[in-house]
Amino acid sequence: MAWGEVAVERRIVPRVANPRDSEAALNWQLERVGSAAWQDWPLKFQRMAFGYAHDSGWHDAADAVGWLNHHDLLREGAAPRGALVWYQAADRIRVACSLGSGQVVGPLLTGPVEIAELSQLSTDCVWSDPHFPFGH
Repeated sequence: MAWGEVAVERRIVPRVANPRDSEAALNWQLERVGSAAWQDWPLKFQRMAFGYAHDSGWHDAADAVGWLNHHDLLREGAAPRGALVWYQAADRIRVACSLGSGQVVGPLLTGPVEIAELSQLSTDCVWSDPHFPFGH
């Protein structure tokens, strides 16, 4: 190791099944389209959609992306249906759920839960499997 380099040990994070599978989570979200109750809570909304009632262990979406990146769990390219899509918008990182074909659902920039084309929200995005390692 050269002077100034930092060695980071990536550990394998065990993957457990979410309380709700992706289709059930998407149905839960679609039932809430139009609701303004989730404004500014996109991470909490996704956590609840996948069946976790309590805190995710992450402060916000940026914290989640940092953790997912550190554990090599982020992907580029088209997000499959049911994946979490992490995108940069309005000077912060937000999260929505992929419906496939470039569409996402969640509490978007304007506040209410909506369906939108990801390309209209951001060109800076990555995706991950719906993984909530600290959820309960």
